[in-house]
Amino acid sequence: MLLYWISKTNEGITHMLEYAGLSSTESSKLWGSILGFVSEMKRCDEAGLTTASLAMAFICIDSIANLSRPAGNKWVTRSDFKNWVELHLKGHPEQPYQYRGKDVYAARCAFLHTYGSKAKLHEEDPDILKYGYHNGGKHNFNPKVAPGMVLIGTKSFINDIVHAVESFLEQCKTDTTLRKRVESRLVHFLRTRPYPIS
Repeated sequence: MLLYWISKTNEGITHMLEYAGLSSTESSKLWGSILGFVSEMKRCDEAGLTTASLAMAFICIDSIANLSRPAGNKWVTRSDFKNWVELHLKGHPEQPYQYRGKDVYAARCAFLHTYGSKAKLHEEDPDILKYGYHNGGKHNFNPKVAPGMVLIGTKSFINDIVHAVESFLEQCKTDTTLRKRVESRLVHFLRTRPYPIS
């Protein structure tokens, strides 16, 4: 809950890092890059930029799954993405649809590669649901009316991504092995810098 209401200022990011126990002076800028990304995704959503916020949501999952991939893996895999979704991305219990890793991964592929709802994965596995989107909060899922399709309420999806990141940060707080692995990879996570660079 705290991450969703985080201030857009550096002070707000620092407060969240302190809350999560990830604010040592040395690493706070690295962890802050995650929170800065989430804050930017939220600003897109709040500004009504649905396409931008959805793209950032899928990039967010990709990026954080990459940070938490197993130690022996040089590159993130679709399994890492799906596992991260299964572990962290949870919808409100009253939603008619709950996220599944394979659905979210296929939706990511369809959205980012074709700006559509259908990916090759949907042909390979007919159990994978296609995503359509609306800018509201409640997901619409009625297999009798639209088999194989769920309409994702983007407001809820973005909120759920924010909570998933918070869940991930909590996991990093308690799992020192994961935290060290993530910190070693955060040096490659994009960070914004003021211009001109001094």
